[in-house]
Amino acid sequence: MKVTVRGILINVSKDAEFEINRLMTVFSSAKRYGFNRLIEGNMKKGEIEKYISKKYGLNIRQSKDALKAASQIIASQKKLVKEYYDNYSKKVKRIEKQLKKAKSKNKINALTKKLNKRKKKQQFYKNHIDSNTIPKVIFGGRKNFIKRCKGQITNEEWKELRDNNYYSRGDKTKGGNPNLRIIIKDNMTFLEISTLNKDKRNWAIKMQIPLYLPQKLSKKTGKINGRNYRQMVLDYLKIGEAYKVELIKREGKIYVHITIDESKLREYKELYTTDNGIIGVDTNPDGFALTRLDKNANYKNSTYLKQNELLYARSNKRNNLCGELAKEVIEIAKAEGCAISIEDLKFKNDRDVKSKFARIRDQFTYRKLLSNLESKARREGVQVIKVKPQYTSKIGLYKYSHQYGLNVHESSALVIGRRAFGYNEKVPKLLKDKLSTEKEKLKFNKENNWKQWSIISKKIKKKGGEKPGLWQRNRKYILSIAS
Repeated sequence: MKVTVRGILINVSKDAEFEINRLMTVFSSAKRYGFNRLIEGNMKKGEIEKYISKKYGLNIRQSKDALKAASQIIASQKKLVKEYYDNYSKKVKRIEKQLKKAKSKNKINALTKKLNKRKKKQQFYKNHIDSNTIPKVIFGGRKNFIKRCKGQITNEEWKELRDNNYYSRGDKTKGGNPNLRIIIKDNMTFLEISTLNKDKRNWAIKMQIPLYLPQKLSKKTGKINGRNYRQMVLDYLKIGEAYKVELIKREGKIYVHITIDESKLREYKELYTTDNGIIGVDTNPDGFALTRLDKNANYKNSTYLKQNELLYARSNKRNNLCGELAKEVIEIAKAEGCAISIEDLKFKNDRDVKSKFARIRDQFTYRKLLSNLESKARREGVQVIKVKPQYTSKIGLYKYSHQYGLNVHESSALVIGRRAFGYNEKVPKLLKDKLSTEKEKLKFNKENNWKQWSIISKKIKKKGGEKPGLWQRNRKYILSIAS
């Protein structure tokens, strides 16, 4: 399991800062050069690496790192192009369906304009897929480039935004990381940087700069709050494994991101498993819904860990809140001695929604919530089971919400927990009888499970249960008019 520890260089002299800035500028230039050569496709990677070394005075490892960073940008862009094309294709299909149902001229005109825009975007990404290319990449950011064109930032500020990082991969055979090495002297941590200057033997001249690694001590107890990242890095250095280091310059400070493989430090064992039951976890923009099941998948209890600040807090605060929520879930799982089950979520921007929901979706830190939950669970020995997310909310609402008096999120968590045990949720006979005729039942029974729930959901929406609250309040009435 990869963990990135964030540190910062302290007591940096002017000469050292000059050398670091120079190193970042040259490395960034080499990365852009490698990026352009890869896009052209006229040279092999080995040739590009050798040319970068000669052109920019970098050693072969530095040139490989620069080209690796460039190739990662291209690979990620190609992946995004396919994802955007799929998203816009689905948007086009949905709008075309809406157009067929639309009756008023105003709505038809609005949908037609929207459809043309979506088709234009769809074709844009399709052209890139067909030609195996990517959209134009602006190093330093498109918004910053526009600011520079308008004269809102100076040329020096623009260059700093373009040339603000340096990246070095690790190598176990070279003692961890040959170009950015962490060393310990007199119980102090230093970062040894290989500069662009050479000695008489043509070896890189190295400089050592004090490195601060996070280690917060409580003012009351004197003990370390949270995880001891400094000690984690020190323990990792002792075993001699490879580690990646990245220097990032931001607001006049030089930050150091150290990526290590935590699994090398210790072996993870699952201490809390499904033998004592499971907690289904439903992930939402404002927290987690938890439903506890015993080892036979029977309902025991439920709760909702709500944190409204997730919807509007700044990114740093939001990240902290995600960590606190994940910690709370794991503590509950440990107290109950059971495993947890989560949805294997893959949110896509493949449908047009109202502005309010769009803002919530963009701020929805589900990745952070789930990644924190998974990593914390693994460290604490809690088993994590991922399940498919299809129709968990609908099944929970229509099947279990009334039965156990749960809200839509807690009932969804119940389905997630049962799905982890391998249960296939059948449509209740009551819903089949009330919401379908004898002829429809014959077709209904031939469909797969998820298709059946889709049919039931559409039927309930037509009868006035389009929102969870309406179904929960008017359940008896909806079923009575359906029969």
